[in-house]
Amino acid sequence: TINQLSVFLENKVGQLAQVCKVLADNGVSLVTLSLAETQDFGIARLIVDNHEKAETVLRTNKFLVKTTPVIAVTVPDRPGGMAQVVSTLSEKGCDIEYSYAFASSNNEQAVLVFRFKNEDQSKAVLTEAGFTTIAENQLQEAVK
Repeated sequence: TINQLSVFLENKVGQLAQVCKVLADNGVSLVTLSLAETQDFGIARLIVDNHEKAETVLRTNKFLVKTTPVIAVTVPDRPGGMAQVVSTLSEKGCDIEYSYAFASSNNEQAVLVFRFKNEDQSKAVLTEAGFTTIAENQLQEAVK
């Protein structure tokens, strides 16, 4: 399991830039980011190299932050990598709330990030099917 930070933002120019600046000014490195928006607000979902520090500095700078557990799965970075994972999850009745992905710097593997309705069931399905899930302390190695 990996700790993801969800930062709730007003839907106005400069909000994401402020989040990124606060993190950079405090030596927190972004691993990946996903941004979703509605008409009134946005949610920046972040995975960083130090979620505790990031949460503290963002809260200190008046951002509304929530920590959420997510599951990260590594797959070969090729067509069909994600399809195989989501097909397996679907066949076993796992409900995905949302997902996003990013490639490693060497482009040999991708990391798929999932938030599930039932994390324990979904993680068991992934493990049983032979997929590799990574823990937070393995994240930096996975993106190299």
